[in-house]
Amino acid sequence: MQFPDPQAALNHAMDFHRQGRLAEAEHIYRELRVQFPHSPDLVHLHGLVIFELGQHAAGEALLQEAIRLNPNVAHYHGNYGTKLVDQRDTQRAIAYLRRAVELAPDAAQHHYNLGNAYVQAKAHEEAIACYRGALARNADYAVAELQLGMALHLVGRTEEGIAHYREVLARRPTDYAVATNLGALLQAQCDIDGAIASFQQSLAIEPKNFFALNNLGIMLKERGEIAEAVELLRRCLVLNPESAEVRSNIILTMHYDPASTDEMFAELHREWNRRHGSPPAGPIKNHPNLKEPGRRLRLGYVSADLRDHVVGRALLPAFRHHDHTAFEIFCYSMSSEQALTREFKAHADCWRDMAGSTDHEFVRQVQADQIDLLIDLGLHTSDNRLTAFALKPAPLQLSWLGYPESSGLDTIDYRISDRHLEPPAGNALSSAHEKPCLLADSWTCYEPPASFPEVNVLPAKRHGFVTFGSFNNSCKISAEVLATWGQILRAVPNSRLMLLAKQGGHRRRMSEAMESHGITADRLIFADYLPATDNLDQGRLLSRYHLVDIALDTFPYNGMTTTLDALWMGVPVISLVGQRNLGRAGLSLLSTVGLPDFAVKSLDAYVDYAIKTAQDKPALATLRASLRSKMQASPLLDAAAFTRKLETGFRDMWVEWCKRQGTVG
Repeated sequence: MQFPDPQAALNHAMDFHRQGRLAEAEHIYRELRVQFPHSPDLVHLHGLVIFELGQHAAGEALLQEAIRLNPNVAHYHGNYGTKLVDQRDTQRAIAYLRRAVELAPDAAQHHYNLGNAYVQAKAHEEAIACYRGALARNADYAVAELQLGMALHLVGRTEEGIAHYREVLARRPTDYAVATNLGALLQAQCDIDGAIASFQQSLAIEPKNFFALNNLGIMLKERGEIAEAVELLRRCLVLNPESAEVRSNIILTMHYDPASTDEMFAELHREWNRRHGSPPAGPIKNHPNLKEPGRRLRLGYVSADLRDHVVGRALLPAFRHHDHTAFEIFCYSMSSEQALTREFKAHADCWRDMAGSTDHEFVRQVQADQIDLLIDLGLHTSDNRLTAFALKPAPLQLSWLGYPESSGLDTIDYRISDRHLEPPAGNALSSAHEKPCLLADSWTCYEPPASFPEVNVLPAKRHGFVTFGSFNNSCKISAEVLATWGQILRAVPNSRLMLLAKQGGHRRRMSEAMESHGITADRLIFADYLPATDNLDQGRLLSRYHLVDIALDTFPYNGMTTTLDALWMGVPVISLVGQRNLGRAGLSLLSTVGLPDFAVKSLDAYVDYAIKTAQDKPALATLRASLRSKMQASPLLDAAAFTRKLETGFRDMWVEWCKRQGTVG
């Protein structure tokens, strides 16, 4: 049709476009192009709206055509580049956005958009330069200031990012997004109180700030304020009822609460599956994988922790010993690269960087790779991909290592476990579809971190008093745990308690709780928690155990890596056996190393055994001197044998699946 006033029609279309009324805008652009078929501006606008309507190939063709018609218009290149960023076509995006900067060097938005593309490419120094370039041209460019701080953090210059955000807040104290990001950087630096204060500042400005509310809940959990954390996380669900992340955070946090019941978890798992585990078309059911029991299988490990992390440290020994003739190893990583990440890469047959990918992108990649067994290493911990597992991209799916419990997900077929972890009455938290794969001995193995120190003589001999210790996360140390430890310290004269704790109010919480149980502050020793970095020698941190005579496990959520580290350093661990898998990790590890008596079945026995062990210093000294050799001789340090058992479990799962498909007699 002919428009009597084409400019008015164009303005009308652009208004529709800005309002998100895309179909109406597209109709007018298309009609105007009939009247002006060679107008590069119309071709460009039509390409943008078609792209935004989801017709990416057609939209790209028009955006390229506009550039061909007039190659010297900066915003043609800039807009096309931002669409390529949205499509994660990063290198092409960078090329177009660099051209936009060349054509319009004084346009701040092109520098900013190029910075975003560099972040996607993990070229963070280049991103920093671009954001600073944008701010040099527009000092009030708020989103560039926001992104600059995060880019500084991503490149490892977190203190500089914190200083930047504080300077911005001094100028714009009502910028809740900056306050939120400042909290996130303080959180990364383990400044719990600082992070909490920043999130609270953000919420005072914008009470419906979902990100700040969620992270505040996580920080309160880290400080051991479990009930308060759950309350905040439930408020998050009011703001966003469809958030799988928040539901996962609630499930994980509830594991730290001694008052949590099986019925509570059953309801949480049911709701998670109802909201996030039932896509409209249902999980994928027909997998084309070759149904041959003995063929080489493709294993897909999915984790945000293929780095210097307790999960990464637990996985690496088995990773080094996989039989690549029988198994092809794929990794789907959600984390940035660190030193340990490079070792994982070296032992993988195929590496996929899936950070930032959508569930459908993730599923398409897993299906393209024809994965036979997809292994979740996160469960409900941060940056998990359970919503992708809910789509069932692989014929067999299982969980392992994130923590020794069930995710409750309907589409998980197995969890790696052992006979000690599984309660005699069975796991009440798992779905009806999930089976335990019981490994002989323990569900995990251990490799001490590099540069570990030697075991020293019993500290009590030198100090004249016994030092108990627990290096577990503070969120595991509940009021009930502190009361029990207070009872032990009261019964062992002059004894001390050493705790690993991040700086912050939770140290005051623990000190005040212990004082209420008659333990003065001078009997508590706090060691600083240090986040893992490429420059931090984790092995040398084990020297903290040179001050500890006896380790006290937490409950109902037992320690795992902390227990293994303590045993390696000659420090026996007293553990309370719980009714759920998470409360039986101590039993599993202590039984495997030959110390089953140190895993006791009641609170009274826990207290009595700690007192009895502290009173027999000669026996304690003898055990300390022999415990490392016990570890070395145990299945816990035989990574090759452990990996064969794990692979046997994988093969058995596959054979059983093939039987169900009717391919095995």
